[in-house]
Amino acid sequence: LEQQQQHSKALIITAKGKFFSNGLDLDALSNAMIEGFWKVLARILVMDCRTVAAINGHAFGAGLFLALACDYRVMRTQRGYINWPELNLGMPLSIGFAELTKAKVKSHRVLREGVLAGKRYDSADALEAGLVDKECPVEELLHCAQSLAIEGLPESLHITNFNPDSFRQMKIELYSDAYRSLTTHKVDTHPTSRL
Repeated sequence: LEQQQQHSKALIITAKGKFFSNGLDLDALSNAMIEGFWKVLARILVMDCRTVAAINGHAFGAGLFLALACDYRVMRTQRGYINWPELNLGMPLSIGFAELTKAKVKSHRVLREGVLAGKRYDSADALEAGLVDKECPVEELLHCAQSLAIEGLPESLHITNFNPDSFRQMKIELYSDAYRSLTTHKVDTHPTSRL
């Protein structure tokens, strides 16, 4: 996708219906599937343009990680929750998902209540927790996401010498632990392997 479109560009990720994404299929779950998904997340995390998740409904597990990989998140009001379901499923978080979470969630309170207590966040709670940047009615969701995307275009930011490769490199530098974990680690990599 990113190779096909020259600049100026932005990426908006959304879905239809009551789910943004309900996560990976647990019945078909394998290490290879998770590691393949990590590669997708890594690519979005360091994409050479602004990325926006327009969360139209529930975003659990992999759906939440997909949204977290984006630069900005907009969530509809009145329906839908975002959640780390691993605690409820009796699963470990795994290093790629853990590092992505730590890169994008800066509040220790939110890390504890979201990951370690399994809290489900509606749009108001998610906004207050800093998990999303805006909330709006579903009828305005795409417009709100498009506005955020347009605000990040180089011409909107009055950048005269935008270099997409440098922009991507800046993101790699900002999210180095998450990027490294998503691109080089295996699901069964023990967290202490970095020590």
